[in-house]
Amino acid sequence: MIEVKNLVRTFKSGDRTIKPVNDVSFELEQGTLASIVGKSGSGKSTLLSLLGALDKPTSGDVLVNGVGLAGMPDSKLTEYRRRDIGFVFQQFNLIPNLSAVDNVMLPMEFAGIRKAARLERARELLEQVQLDPEKHVRRINRLSGGEQQRVAIARALANSPN
Repeated sequence: MIEVKNLVRTFKSGDRTIKPVNDVSFELEQGTLASIVGKSGSGKSTLLSLLGALDKPTSGDVLVNGVGLAGMPDSKLTEYRRRDIGFVFQQFNLIPNLSAVDNVMLPMEFAGIRKAARLERARELLEQVQLDPEKHVRRINRLSGGEQQRVAIARALANSPN
């Protein structure tokens, strides 16, 4: 369960204060599918960064299964992101000089998974997202945008986020 309580994120821009997330509260039960929609610049990405612990709120909190992220030490936030969250970034953030399969294996390496198990899981995930097997060994810059997105999705699922 994700519970967002009175979440606020402000930024300073010169003498102006910008509040892309302003007193947001909601609950999502596990297994719920939700969409965040809004105009460009309305705070969607900022909210997602707060939910994924990539950014810290100015005030309020995000609770995941009853545990607040706001006061969590950085080491625990890193563990949370590694274990419980999978990200697909707008620009994919894939490493261009690595192959598709190596990009998918990378988060598993950080999680301490054995190389053979990483390779097997990466291949399975790339098959699940329907990337042609001959493209598994291609470097990212040799794949189309849609193929890169598939690799990014597979990478987001690599550590079996909750």
